[in-house]
Amino acid sequence: MKSIEELLGELEAVMDRAKSVPFSSDKCIVDSEELNRIVEDIRINLPQEIRQAKAIVAERSTIVADANKEAQDILNKAQERAKALLNQEAIYKEAKEKAEKLLAASEEQASEILRGTFVYSDSILLQTEDTVNQNLETIRQARKNLREAAREKAAAAKSGRRTDTPADDEE
Repeated sequence: MKSIEELLGELEAVMDRAKSVPFSSDKCIVDSEELNRIVEDIRINLPQEIRQAKAIVAERSTIVADANKEAQDILNKAQERAKALLNQEAIYKEAKEKAEKLLAASEEQASEILRGTFVYSDSILLQTEDTVNQNLETIRQARKNLREAAREKAAAAKSGRRTDTPADDEE
């Protein structure tokens, strides 16, 4: 299965191979069947790209859950250690301070991991959105060009002249 980038490359190649419409600098004739096939392949591939984005979001959730579990494990260990040192007041105070520092550090680490996960996921989703938007714009432009070429062909046919043979242009 081809990637969307490859399909867009094919779409560009079709446009590059397109024959210019006589007396027009920005109009061309393209193979509509080939364009339709490429557009259909893009439609088929878009759900795959969306599934990949969803997988990234799910992975983010797993990372956050793991970070929370790790933070809870660190907190549990700190609490167990504090209980073991409860018999001696001075040692208990020191252990309590260390436990609080560990808790703060683990919460900060979990926050850092969570922030990094959100930034990473947002970046991937933004890239996916940009790709989808670029693909959509390319498709819209191709459709516009195709409609314009069809209108010109129809207008030429209506006026009684043919646009697909060079001999007609010389008349």
